[in-house]
Amino acid sequence: MSFNIERTLIIMELILQDVLKTNFVIPLYPTTFREIFIPVPTPPGVTNLPPNIYFDLDNRFNLAQEQEIRDAIGGLLFHWSIHMGQKWNGGTNDGISQMASCNNTYATRNLRPAWYIGTPIPNGLVATNVAMDQFTQLIRDNGFHLAPRAKIFSNIPFPTTSSLIYGLTSSKKANVPLSFIINPAQLDNPQIGIGILIGSMFHAWLHRAGFFHPNTTSYFITECPMCVMRGYQPKNAIPDSAFYQFFD
Repeated sequence: MSFNIERTLIIMELILQDVLKTNFVIPLYPTTFREIFIPVPTPPGVTNLPPNIYFDLDNRFNLAQEQEIRDAIGGLLFHWSIHMGQKWNGGTNDGISQMASCNNTYATRNLRPAWYIGTPIPNGLVATNVAMDQFTQLIRDNGFHLAPRAKIFSNIPFPTTSSLIYGLTSSKKANVPLSFIINPAQLDNPQIGIGILIGSMFHAWLHRAGFFHPNTTSYFITECPMCVMRGYQPKNAIPDSAFYQFFD
């Protein structure tokens, strides 16, 4: 079976999981999984959080690759937690986080997730708050087992470097499974460090939060993870494409 056919079958399975909202999807590409969990930090002002979030990890990942995946998810949760704490601002809940400030500078397009039906989102600051609130929803639904089980599939695409972490764009706000496809060959690439992995994971979560492409300058789904990858620093001589080549 070619890698491209395998990837198509996995994506079809993820689509069915999204549509049917059930754990009982007939596996279109059979593989086995092991459960992992990641502790959830508790930022000030955020209540009703689960202690952990859970993933069924494809057994084709080795232990070193598993640790990289754990580190990427843990890094994402760290950035989410820092944003929520800075926004809480000692109880006023009107603070502007470093993430929101960076996004407000650079993100001007596709600020609205697919499920959003409220008043227009005017800027990157508001979009960041909407996105991170949706991350909170994803965390709760996963950790309290309100969403279908999150599956992380291993798949090497063709060409090998064409993908890192792939997540479907969700059109729903609640009960969204945090399922992804991760390229193990890219995990083994020594030129891809933890900062790139966290940014790529952040991008994939934004897909699950309802944000969509294209991957290009000024779009929220690219500018937000690029802000994370730059440590919220201003853009410099490095072209944006050097970052979003790792976004699926």
